Amino acid sequence: MKQKERRRHKRCEEDAKIVYSFLNRTEKHAAIARNYNRFGMYFESDRPLSPGTSIVIRAMEWNTADNFDRGSFEIRPVANNSKNPQRTSEICRELKTLVISEVTRCEPSKNPKRERYGIGVRYVNPAV
Repeated sequence: MKQKERRRHKRCEEDAKIVYSFLNRTEKHAAIARNYNRFGMYFESDRPLSPGTSIVIRAMEWNTADNFDRGSFEIRPVANNSKNPQRTSEICRELKTLVISEVTRCEPSKNPKRERYGIGVRYVNPAV
C-alpha cells in the first residue's frame, strides 16, 4: 500500500550540493540536499546533527571527486542558483543560496555501506 504524503508543501526532488556550518564556527561540511522548498530542506551528511541545532546552509559547488566523506573538498559559490534556469520547476528554483536553519530531525541513513545521516531542517524566518 502506498504511503500517504504528509508534507504540507511540495518539495523539489532534485539533488543540490550544499555546505553547512555552525553559527559560531568556521569549519564547513559538504552535504547533498535531497529535497527542499521555500520552508525547509532534507539533506544527507556524513555526521549527525542534534535537533534544535542552528546551522548556516549555503548552496555551493564542490568537486564530486573531492573526498566528501572525510570533509576534504574545494568549494565555490553557486552563481545565483536560486534562479537557475536549468532547474525544471518553479519549486526547484527556490533553492536558498544562504539561509539560517534549525535542525528538526536526524536519522541514520538506510544504506548500511556508508555512514550517512538524513537531516531535516526548517528555515529560520524570515528566509527570503
